Amino acid sequence: MAITSSDYLLEPPRTGLLGLTLPSLLAARAASAPAALAATTGDRHWTFLQWQAETDTLVAGLQRRGVRPGSVVAAQLPNGWEFLTLHTAVAAAGAVLVPLHTAYGKAEVDSLLDRVGPDLFVDRQVWSHVLADGQGGTARPVEVDPSSPLLVVPSSGTTSDRPKLCLHSHDGLLSNAAAVAADASVDGSDVVLSAGAFSHLFGLSALHVSLVVGAGQALLPAWDVAHFATLAAAAGATALYAVPAQVADLITRQAELAQVRLRSVRTAGAATPPKLRDNVRRALGAELIVQWGMSEVGAGTFTRAEDPDVPGCAGKPIDGAQVRVVEGELQFRGSSLFHGYLGEPEITEVAVTPDGWLRTGDLARLEPDGGVVCLGRSSELINVGGRKFAVREVEDLLADLDLGRIAVVGKADDRLGEYPCLVVEQPGVELDAVAGALRAAGLAEYKIPLEVVTVDEIPTTPTGKLRRKLLANLIATTPDKASRPAPVPDPLTLVRTCAARVLGRTDLISPGTTFHDYGFDSADAIRFSIELARAGGRALPTSIAFDYPTPLALANRLRVGERSELPADFEQVYRLLTDTNPPAAASLLLAAARLREVFTEDEATTPEVQCLAEGPDSPMMICFPPILPLSAPTDYAEFAEELAGAHTVYALENPGYTVGQRLPADLAALAAAHERAVTGLVDGGRPYVLCGHSSGGWIAQLVATRLGERPPVGVVLLDSPWPAPEVFREEFPVVLNIAVDRERSLGVSAVGMTRLSATGGYLRLLREWTSPALSVPTLYVSAEDSPFDWSPAQPHSRTVVPGHHMTMLRPAAKAISEWLPSVSTGSHWNGLST
Repeated sequence: MAITSSDYLLEPPRTGLLGLTLPSLLAARAASAPAALAATTGDRHWTFLQWQAETDTLVAGLQRRGVRPGSVVAAQLPNGWEFLTLHTAVAAAGAVLVPLHTAYGKAEVDSLLDRVGPDLFVDRQVWSHVLADGQGGTARPVEVDPSSPLLVVPSSGTTSDRPKLCLHSHDGLLSNAAAVAADASVDGSDVVLSAGAFSHLFGLSALHVSLVVGAGQALLPAWDVAHFATLAAAAGATALYAVPAQVADLITRQAELAQVRLRSVRTAGAATPPKLRDNVRRALGAELIVQWGMSEVGAGTFTRAEDPDVPGCAGKPIDGAQVRVVEGELQFRGSSLFHGYLGEPEITEVAVTPDGWLRTGDLARLEPDGGVVCLGRSSELINVGGRKFAVREVEDLLADLDLGRIAVVGKADDRLGEYPCLVVEQPGVELDAVAGALRAAGLAEYKIPLEVVTVDEIPTTPTGKLRRKLLANLIATTPDKASRPAPVPDPLTLVRTCAARVLGRTDLISPGTTFHDYGFDSADAIRFSIELARAGGRALPTSIAFDYPTPLALANRLRVGERSELPADFEQVYRLLTDTNPPAAASLLLAAARLREVFTEDEATTPEVQCLAEGPDSPMMICFPPILPLSAPTDYAEFAEELAGAHTVYALENPGYTVGQRLPADLAALAAAHERAVTGLVDGGRPYVLCGHSSGGWIAQLVATRLGERPPVGVVLLDSPWPAPEVFREEFPVVLNIAVDRERSLGVSAVGMTRLSATGGYLRLLREWTSPALSVPTLYVSAEDSPFDWSPAQPHSRTVVPGHHMTMLRPAAKAISEWLPSVSTGSHWNGLST
């Protein structure tokens, strides 16, 4: 089969094209910087001159095997030197590359090879043979035009039952990479590492961007956090391409990344969870760039530093491209657009409007500034950590197993986004039998269902079509009806037994060895949580193997869970007591806190940090929420709005208020955790003020006393009492009653045991504590209608603002904005002093 420009079904706009070809880019780099680093695996390094030389040898070898202009070369290779050199060699020979995902099973590979009819299929062994064939030979020169075909990329983001074949030219993809590089400020001093496979356009864009600017590339053949950390440190990687699940892995295991110095992290391929940008800044010290793209487009849009951190934000189009939303669907037009689906003019015509706009199938909205917010996928796809597939493919393979009515749907997962789940009406369907049949059919591992859920009836429309959204909602709330074995009495034996079952082992795994060291991946973790739920009779999060990385740690967590079974009406009793006997309600929370796991000062980790506002003026503000059950960093949202554009405002989460988190064992552990966060925020030397509303003021005072080397320039207490034992006995129970009244006014009927017991834990830590005198300027802001006569017992400035205790934050910010310059410069403030 030969592919030439005569196979083009579309001619995208030429605005923004730079007249680039892959061979000319490599030749320019080899000529201008022959000895510069082109690629490294950490222990092996290659220069651009070596890349050019090996490319020339491979071209000669390809030509000896009959590869000519227009020939099709299919390759299934991991990210590595072999892929880099084959890509440039195929392009220099005037041929067209079809990269195949390494995750593809034999059935998918055979199907794609049948469709493209390659002249040559290359894996690592064949690559070595082609290189040997070219040794000592001279490649025949080939004239490669920028408009010539470069790639055929199988598309995953479509509504069809099989991948479509997207045809791209040299100039379209390489000019797209140049636009990305220009906007992202990547240059020759960077080292780019792609955790995304080069067989995806997202990963391949990292390769192209590096070549466009002359940056080095760190080659990671497969995703592994430990390998990544070693390679990134050794190579000096500064820019990372990774899907959200990989980024989440790095945040979870940030302790292993002490030697990694990333400047930017670009992510795409799946929905990005909320707070990911802040988490990346906090854990990795890098800026997160969220990119939207498709196999038909390359990089379509991406976020810039000024874009809001809102769920689904995908930024603005790359230079020279356009987007619009028609009837809720995102449409794209630009010079990087593909030249059509190979050999499928009818499908191409349906996908692209007469005036050249690609119907993406993604639901979206446009913001007033032109930014794109993605709202989901309209097609029936399951997106497993960035790898998408059509459910119909799996359902068709299961049709011969006599399972009755079935459906394959995505089940939500915090780490992967979703995973495939088989829904059946027929009792007794065994997951192992289903998975075995699909593997025998050659299906890729990530497409195989990880769970079987039995329902009474699979919902359908009157015409018999599956109502997939309704079904997805149904399985999210339907317990698995599979038979459950009797619970194993000892949690450690339960954990080791279930882990061995997932791994297919006959012996139990070691209590102190991590699940990761035994080869657990995301799919194994999901199977493991399901096995534990079946054996132990209790639902567990699918990330449990990552949250508690050894059998012993997980067993301890399960034991704590067994001890912490409180009455089902605990919260109802607590709420009643806040009305009738507030001190008894406080005692109830103290008792609940004793059942929580704790961390020590040495075990303290950095709590979550949220940036609520940005501004150039000094000092910046670091805020601590109260210790009440419903309190959170976002309590300061209105407060931050008033200071936005002038002062930067951060808010820290108190450890222990999120499910799975431990509580601080003592005040030293609490202070150590917050000290880590504050130190990270002020590392650049910018002056800062600590601030706390209500009981959050106690945290601010506690942390202020710990920051001896880089102390704050001031402390702000917002209607916050001076901590003393009598305050906790007499005043704090009253605050609990106010908090419950506020929850009722907001329509909140329950906050959950995690938050209630966390409040009890903090009350236990602080009830006998009195803050030492602070050595920095202190501002006390009182609410006009405050029911309390609270006043710090040390020299301070004081002002009164409108509102009551729960509504004072916005007016307080206005007052504080007048005080902040005085503490930054050391000048006198005209407020009331005491």
